[in-house]
Amino acid sequence: MPRTAAPRVTTTYDRTLVCADGTIAYRLVRSSRRRRTIEITIEPEGVRVAAPMRTPDREIEAAVREREAWIRHHLAAPRVAPRVATYEDGEPLTFLGRPTPLLVHERPGRARAALDFFNLRVSVPPRLDPQRRRAAIGSAVIAWYRERADEVIPLRVEGWAKVMGCQPSRVVVKEQKQRWGSCGADGVLRFNWRLVAGAPALLDYVAVHELAHLQHPHHGPAFWRAVARTMPDYRERRSRLREWGRTLAI
Repeated sequence: MPRTAAPRVTTTYDRTLVCADGTIAYRLVRSSRRRRTIEITIEPEGVRVAAPMRTPDREIEAAVREREAWIRHHLAAPRVAPRVATYEDGEPLTFLGRPTPLLVHERPGRARAALDFFNLRVSVPPRLDPQRRRAAIGSAVIAWYRERADEVIPLRVEGWAKVMGCQPSRVVVKEQKQRWGSCGADGVLRFNWRLVAGAPALLDYVAVHELAHLQHPHHGPAFWRAVARTMPDYRERRSRLREWGRTLAI
């Protein structure tokens, strides 16, 4: 009989932790599918901590205390509303960090996107109503970015894997709304296809970050030392990635 995947089990708790500079309230999400790392993110609702189901509370609390300064910095930062893609002619897009304006023209047949010098040119069927036209352009743009991501990201990861002396079991490029990358317990690295819109330096940081997790399945001091050995300016790249991510609209 074919094996079926075990059902995903999640539990959610609201926690408050006393830290050096006061208390931090966070939502703890434990998941049976999460195998290795503790992930801390700042969401519109507040601080979210994702952890494997059996991670001891003391390890989770230590991770929150270690990131206290980062958490407070981002909680205090003014919230910027994310830019929403319009998929209209002239919209400012980027590819590998370079300005790549969207140019739209009408042509019979299904919508297609192709790089035309430094522009992303999309052909769209004529006489579509505004809603269908926007959907057709958006689908063509996303398909083009995903194809480029399938070409670019595995090659960048392969190059950094040789530098770091490690090898993932597989590299997967996929849709991820909340994460730039992840490392599975099986050695599979997963990357957000949207990374190809940003500068290569940002993609490289995510690649090094996830490759380091192959040897250090946590965000402890040993992990960050491994990242720093390969990429001494990782903090600056990480900061740039966060700022750029707030303005990305694809």
